[in-house]
Amino acid sequence: MVKIENSKRTILNLAESLLQDRGFNGFSYADIASALNVKNAAIHYHFPSKEALAIAVIQRYRERFKLWINNARIKDLAPQEKLNWFFKIYEDFRVNNGKVCLVGALEVEFNTIPDGLKKEVESLNRETLAWLEVTLAEGKKHGAFQFNGTPASKAALIYSSVQGSLQMARALGAKKFREVVEQNKMDVLAA
Repeated sequence: MVKIENSKRTILNLAESLLQDRGFNGFSYADIASALNVKNAAIHYHFPSKEALAIAVIQRYRERFKLWINNARIKDLAPQEKLNWFFKIYEDFRVNNGKVCLVGALEVEFNTIPDGLKKEVESLNRETLAWLEVTLAEGKKHGAFQFNGTPASKAALIYSSVQGSLQMARALGAKKFREVVEQNKMDVLAA
Protein backbone atom coordinates (compact mmCIF):
# COMPACT_ATOMS: atom_id res chain seq x y z
CA MET A 1 0.00 0.00 0.00
CA VAL A 2 1.26 3.48 -0.86
CA LYS A 3 1.70 5.95 1.99
CA ILE A 4 -0.13 9.22 1.43
CA GLU A 5 1.73 12.36 2.50
CA ASN A 6 -0.38 14.17 5.16
CA SER A 7 -2.92 11.46 4.48
CA LYS A 8 -5.84 12.55 6.65
CA ARG A 9 -5.72 16.15 5.40
CA THR A 10 -5.22 15.01 1.80
CA ILE A 11 -8.24 12.72 2.03
CA LEU A 12 -10.35 15.49 3.60
CA ASN A 13 -9.32 17.96 0.89
CA LEU A 14 -10.21 15.54 -1.87
CA ALA A 15 -13.50 14.56 -0.21
CA GLU A 16 -14.43 18.24 0.18
CA SER A 17 -13.76 18.84 -3.49
CA LEU A 18 -15.79 15.78 -4.50
CA LEU A 19 -18.68 16.83 -2.25
CA GLN A 20 -18.72 20.25 -3.91
CA ASP A 21 -18.47 18.79 -7.41
CA ARG A 22 -20.70 15.73 -7.15
CA GLY A 23 -22.49 15.71 -3.81
CA PHE A 24 -22.46 12.94 -1.21
CA ASN A 25 -24.13 10.33 -3.41
CA GLY A 26 -21.93 11.13 -6.39
CA PHE A 27 -18.60 9.79 -5.16
CA SER A 28 -17.17 6.76 -3.42
CA TYR A 29 -14.05 5.71 -1.58
CA ALA A 30 -12.92 4.21 -4.89
CA ASP A 31 -12.85 7.73 -6.41
CA ILE A 32 -10.61 8.96 -3.61
CA ALA A 33 -8.41 5.86 -3.64
CA SER A 34 -7.98 6.10 -7.41
CA ALA A 35 -7.07 9.80 -7.29
CA LEU A 36 -4.50 9.10 -4.57
CA ASN A 37 -3.29 5.84 -6.15
CA VAL A 38 -3.98 3.83 -2.99
CA LYS A 39 -6.35 1.05 -1.95
CA ASN A 40 -9.72 1.78 -0.34
CA ALA A 41 -8.31 0.42 2.93
CA ALA A 42 -6.02 3.46 3.14
CA ILE A 43 -9.12 5.67 3.27
CA HIS A 44 -10.93 3.37 5.73
CA TYR A 45 -7.92 3.54 8.04
CA HIS A 46 -8.70 7.21 8.72
CA PHE A 47 -12.45 7.24 8.12
CA PRO A 48 -14.35 4.00 8.79
CA SER A 49 -17.32 5.07 6.65
CA LYS A 50 -18.23 7.56 3.97
CA GLU A 51 -20.58 9.22 6.46
CA ALA A 52 -17.68 9.64 8.93
CA LEU A 53 -15.59 11.19 6.17
CA ALA A 54 -18.32 13.63 5.12
CA ILE A 55 -18.99 14.55 8.76
CA ALA A 56 -15.27 15.24 9.24
CA VAL A 57 -15.30 17.50 6.16
CA ILE A 58 -18.25 19.50 7.50
CA GLN A 59 -16.78 19.69 11.01
CA ARG A 60 -13.51 20.97 9.57
CA TYR A 61 -15.40 23.59 7.59
CA ARG A 62 -17.35 24.61 10.70
CA GLU A 63 -14.07 25.03 12.59
CA ARG A 64 -12.62 27.15 9.77
CA PHE A 65 -15.73 29.32 9.74
CA LYS A 66 -15.49 29.81 13.52
CA LEU A 67 -11.83 30.77 13.19
CA TRP A 68 -12.66 33.25 10.42
CA ILE A 69 -15.51 34.96 12.23
CA ASN A 70 -13.58 35.12 15.50
CA ASN A 71 -10.46 36.48 13.85
CA ALA A 72 -9.85 40.02 15.13
CA ARG A 73 -9.43 41.28 11.55
CA ILE A 74 -12.95 40.09 10.71
CA LYS A 75 -14.60 40.95 14.04
CA ASP A 76 -13.38 44.54 13.83
CA LEU A 77 -14.64 45.16 10.31
CA ALA A 78 -17.58 47.43 9.62
CA PRO A 79 -20.79 45.54 8.80
CA GLN A 80 -20.49 46.33 5.07
CA GLU A 81 -16.97 44.92 5.03
CA LYS A 82 -18.09 41.80 6.90
CA LEU A 83 -20.79 41.25 4.31
CA ASN A 84 -18.27 41.76 1.49
CA TRP A 85 -15.96 39.27 3.21
CA PHE A 86 -18.82 36.75 3.40
CA PHE A 87 -19.54 37.07 -0.33
CA LYS A 88 -15.82 36.87 -1.13
CA ILE A 89 -15.56 33.48 0.58
CA TYR A 90 -18.06 32.09 -1.89
CA GLU A 91 -16.50 33.79 -4.87
CA ASP A 92 -12.90 32.86 -4.11
CA PHE A 93 -13.40 29.30 -2.99
CA ARG A 94 -16.44 28.26 -4.95
CA VAL A 95 -17.59 30.09 -8.05
CA ASN A 96 -14.07 30.75 -9.37
CA ASN A 97 -13.44 27.01 -9.23
CA GLY A 98 -16.83 25.87 -10.55
CA LYS A 99 -17.84 24.56 -7.14
CA VAL A 100 -20.91 24.96 -4.99
CA CYS A 101 -20.86 25.39 -1.24
CA LEU A 102 -20.77 22.26 0.90
CA VAL A 103 -24.07 23.03 2.53
CA GLY A 104 -25.77 23.71 -0.78
CA ALA A 105 -24.48 20.45 -2.25
CA LEU A 106 -25.68 18.46 0.74
CA GLU A 107 -29.02 20.26 1.00
CA VAL A 108 -29.87 19.05 -2.50
CA GLU A 109 -29.44 15.49 -1.24
CA PHE A 110 -30.70 16.12 2.28
CA ASN A 111 -33.42 13.45 2.17
CA THR A 112 -30.92 10.78 1.17
CA ILE A 113 -27.89 11.54 3.36
CA PRO A 114 -27.26 9.76 6.68
CA ASP A 115 -28.71 11.25 9.87
CA GLY A 116 -25.34 12.12 11.41
CA LEU A 117 -24.43 14.12 8.33
CA LYS A 118 -27.82 15.83 8.36
CA LYS A 119 -27.10 17.08 11.88
CA GLU A 120 -23.75 18.56 10.79
CA VAL A 121 -25.37 20.28 7.80
CA GLU A 122 -28.07 21.72 10.06
CA SER A 123 -25.44 22.97 12.53
CA LEU A 124 -23.37 24.63 9.81
CA ASN A 125 -26.51 26.27 8.43
CA ARG A 126 -27.51 27.59 11.85
CA GLU A 127 -24.03 28.94 12.58
CA THR A 128 -23.73 30.68 9.23
CA LEU A 129 -27.22 32.15 9.46
CA ALA A 130 -26.64 33.31 13.05
CA TRP A 131 -23.45 35.14 12.07
CA LEU A 132 -25.12 36.71 9.05
CA GLU A 133 -28.14 37.74 11.14
CA VAL A 134 -25.91 39.44 13.74
CA THR A 135 -23.95 41.20 10.99
CA LEU A 136 -27.15 42.46 9.35
CA ALA A 137 -28.62 43.57 12.70
CA GLU A 138 -25.40 45.42 13.53
CA GLY A 139 -25.43 47.14 10.14
CA LYS A 140 -29.07 48.12 10.48
CA LYS A 141 -28.55 49.44 14.02
CA HIS A 142 -25.63 51.64 12.88
CA GLY A 143 -27.40 52.86 9.74
CA ALA A 144 -25.14 51.04 7.28
CA PHE A 145 -27.89 48.66 6.16
CA GLN A 146 -31.50 49.28 5.34
CA PHE A 147 -33.98 46.51 4.60
CA ASN A 148 -37.53 45.46 5.34
CA GLY A 149 -38.22 42.52 7.61
CA THR A 150 -36.09 41.00 10.31
CA PRO A 151 -32.34 40.42 10.16
CA ALA A 152 -33.07 36.67 10.44
CA SER A 153 -35.32 36.73 7.38
CA LYS A 154 -32.87 38.85 5.40
CA ALA A 155 -30.00 36.55 6.40
CA ALA A 156 -31.95 33.53 5.12
CA LEU A 157 -32.72 35.34 1.86
CA ILE A 158 -29.09 36.35 1.29
CA TYR A 159 -27.73 32.93 2.24
CA SER A 160 -30.17 31.05 0.02
CA SER A 161 -29.58 33.40 -2.92
CA VAL A 162 -25.82 32.93 -2.64
CA GLN A 163 -26.20 29.15 -2.55
CA GLY A 164 -28.63 29.19 -5.46
CA SER A 165 -26.49 31.52 -7.54
CA LEU A 166 -23.54 29.15 -7.14
CA GLN A 167 -25.70 26.41 -8.63
CA MET A 168 -26.83 28.75 -11.38
CA ALA A 169 -23.25 29.78 -12.13
CA ARG A 170 -22.47 26.22 -13.17
CA ALA A 171 -24.89 26.55 -16.06
CA LEU A 172 -24.77 30.29 -16.75
CA GLY A 173 -21.26 31.29 -15.69
CA ALA A 174 -19.68 33.12 -12.76
CA LYS A 175 -21.07 36.45 -13.99
CA LYS A 176 -24.54 35.39 -12.83
CA PHE A 177 -23.21 34.73 -9.31
CA ARG A 178 -21.57 38.17 -9.23
CA GLU A 179 -24.82 39.82 -10.36
CA VAL A 180 -26.70 38.15 -7.49
CA VAL A 181 -24.05 39.29 -5.00
CA GLU A 182 -24.21 42.87 -6.28
CA GLN A 183 -28.01 42.82 -6.07
CA ASN A 184 -27.82 41.59 -2.49
CA LYS A 185 -25.47 44.44 -1.64
CA MET A 186 -27.73 47.03 -3.28
CA ASP A 187 -30.73 45.60 -1.43
CA VAL A 188 -29.19 46.16 2.02
CA LEU A 189 -26.93 49.18 1.70
CA ALA A 190 -28.46 52.33 3.14
CA ALA A 191 -28.89 55.12 0.63
